[in-house]
Amino acid sequence: MPATASMIAALAGLALFTAPLPAQDQQQLQSVFQQGMAAMKAGHADEAEKLFQQTVTIDPGFAPGYLDMGLAQIRQGKLPEAAASLEKALELDPNAPGANMFLGIVDHQMNRSTESIEHLQKEVAAHPDSPEAQMWLGIVELSSGHPDQATGPLDRAAELSPKDENVLDYRGRAHMQVAKQSYAQMYHLDPGSWRVHRLNAQIAAEADQREHAIQEYLAAIKIAPKQADLYEELGEEYRKTGALDLAEKAYAEQLSLTPGNPVAMYNLGSVCVDRAQEQTGVPLLEQVVKIYDAPTVADYYLGRGLAAEGKNDQAVTSLQRATQVTGEVQRQAWYELGQLYRKMGKSADARAALEKYQQLRQTADRENAKQVEDWRQLNVSTSKP
Repeated sequence: MPATASMIAALAGLALFTAPLPAQDQQQLQSVFQQGMAAMKAGHADEAEKLFQQTVTIDPGFAPGYLDMGLAQIRQGKLPEAAASLEKALELDPNAPGANMFLGIVDHQMNRSTESIEHLQKEVAAHPDSPEAQMWLGIVELSSGHPDQATGPLDRAAELSPKDENVLDYRGRAHMQVAKQSYAQMYHLDPGSWRVHRLNAQIAAEADQREHAIQEYLAAIKIAPKQADLYEELGEEYRKTGALDLAEKAYAEQLSLTPGNPVAMYNLGSVCVDRAQEQTGVPLLEQVVKIYDAPTVADYYLGRGLAAEGKNDQAVTSLQRATQVTGEVQRQAWYELGQLYRKMGKSADARAALEKYQQLRQTADRENAKQVEDWRQLNVSTSKP
């Protein structure tokens, strides 16, 4: 990845400092240096190089001249010349801003990874809040086969510049490679590990290969029957395939292994409501609601269960709490409230609830349509040569 024009322009001329010169020479130096910066900004790197060469002829100790000449040479692909200029800038001014970073980039492009990492580490040490320096250190570590060393600087770069797509791209690559290395080592140590089966199940689930995922979870459970989270993940896959009876059995096993676990109680309670087994689901969900003491999706399922039992007033209270949860739960809670109010003969409340549901649904549809269009436009723009 070459140094970007914006990075070069941002750092060009930042460290303007001159040793004492006769006034006439000083004035000439400043004038030529400004012309060089203007040429760089206009995209005329060859002209800028010549002008920066003039500045160091006027004053051989002028570190910014060597630094910016190095940047102009990078623009032209003159990597050995750029390295020499940047090294001279650092010799004259070890704190020259960006010099170590650009020298590290040049070393990377010349396949000198050890030297590149050393220079980039110096830049990061001097300027820890530079997202560019952090990103480049991560990039070079990653390309050198050290993804575990790349994640730290790339995570830091993402903190400093959370909307930079290059940072997010390389960060994702680094973490994926670390994960692959970890699982490869795990597989090498124990090919029959339940963790390997769980990984295979998770990969299959992400690819919507539900049956494959279920078989891998079952294989993992056969090896590690006391791992409660395996039953939770298995239950989720059964639920997505519509096998609610098998999901219930999986969640029941999860709860038996972790008594009092509110997540396990929610899982079992909610699937029981979906199966019209309110007598089992409602008590579990009531416990969950007490534990969390804040509106959650458990209130939605509790409201449905109470409504099915004919406890309409209690159901209204639970569903009203669920309307405070954002997203699909909120929309469905308003819909259920509308149906329940109509059942209770409260026509005005039913209409108001259903109108609220329609408003939320239309807003969600517009947002989804915008995301689809934004994604389409992004794909169109990135596909252009």
